[in-house]
Amino acid sequence: MWSPFFRPLRGIIWQERPLDTLIDGLACTTLVFVAVEDARRFRIRNGAILVLVGLFGLAVWLSGTDQDAIWHGVFATLVLVLMFGAFALGLVGAGDAKLMAAACLWIGPENALLFAMALLCLTGLYGVGAKLRVLPARLDGHRVKIPFGPSIALAWIMTIVLSSNVLN
Repeated sequence: MWSPFFRPLRGIIWQERPLDTLIDGLACTTLVFVAVEDARRFRIRNGAILVLVGLFGLAVWLSGTDQDAIWHGVFATLVLVLMFGAFALGLVGAGDAKLMAAACLWIGPENALLFAMALLCLTGLYGVGAKLRVLPARLDGHRVKIPFGPSIALAWIMTIVLSSNVLN
């Protein structure tokens, strides 16, 4: 069915389980919306977070991996507590904290290092782009404030693609 040219792309374009591909696609679409919305308005809608968490629940229900989901939930809860600490210190917004917890729910502890490395690189690149006034940012005195949502969303997408197609 697959020509020799497209065979290396088979895992990226179409997985063995088409509903998984659909769920990943819906999650990525939602993440693009979140990234654009946060870059433009410095706001992440609660509805988008709920869609992402709901898609995770649907993926767990379809796959039957309840035990893994429990550990993902524990990991996400720990990250949410840490991120709300960062929110209390004024380091991140509440939407960023919730988005990070939702990302960790999906990614889980097994892909946390990959996600963290991607997030660090993308946040640094966004910071440089904001300093050069190529990417949206806000000035607060002498500090440049950048939206964290685009970096989280893109790191999440990168982790979904890399973990499902390269690491497995």
